[in-house]
Amino acid sequence: MEIAPQVFENTTNNIAGLEAAQPANAVGNNSLGQDSFLRLMTTQLKFQDPFDPLDNQAMVAQLAQFSSVAGISEMNQSLTDIASMLGNNRLSDAKEWIGHTVLVPGTFAVANKDGVYAGEFELNQASDNLSIDLLNETGEIVMFAELGRQDAGPVEFSFDSKNANGEPQDLGRLRVRVNGGSISDLATWVPVASVQTSQADEPPILVTPIGNVLPSEALRIG
Repeated sequence: MEIAPQVFENTTNNIAGLEAAQPANAVGNNSLGQDSFLRLMTTQLKFQDPFDPLDNQAMVAQLAQFSSVAGISEMNQSLTDIASMLGNNRLSDAKEWIGHTVLVPGTFAVANKDGVYAGEFELNQASDNLSIDLLNETGEIVMFAELGRQDAGPVEFSFDSKNANGEPQDLGRLRVRVNGGSISDLATWVPVASVQTSQADEPPILVTPIGNVLPSEALRIG
């Protein structure tokens, strides 16, 4: 009895046919997800050489390798999320600011532990008679300074509130008023009293006598 020879398809031609079916301008997303991997594995099984089938151990090794890579990718994403959260909400670092002063934009100044009110601003153009007043809540001038002739540029100021005995006084929150010139970027030094945590991955909040301040709003720390 004559047995008709079996005819097997040429895997090389089939693969070539698959390649030819792809558009010339086909592009991928340079990533291999779980679905793509399973489709690739199924196609590999479909077009395997029947005289040299895929080794079971090799297939298991490929699956294990894919699972390992997928796990590492997920772990990296988790670590990235944690690092981002810690970077935005570093409460331990912010606590180190307690007892220090920060330079923040604003018109109100507060005395530091030595009783000094200080700040700075940008003088937009030269002035022949520049002066600075510090006013209390009722608008009364508590302290003032005559600076006279000043060139355009940055100007720093400070007021010592010590009494006749040399003891520092806390006169409360005082409003800064500059007379005799056009200014911008007024900022004052204020002490950090405490630190509050914020919601989710938001940065911590610095609590000062003039209100809450974000660390990113501080121009400098003293």
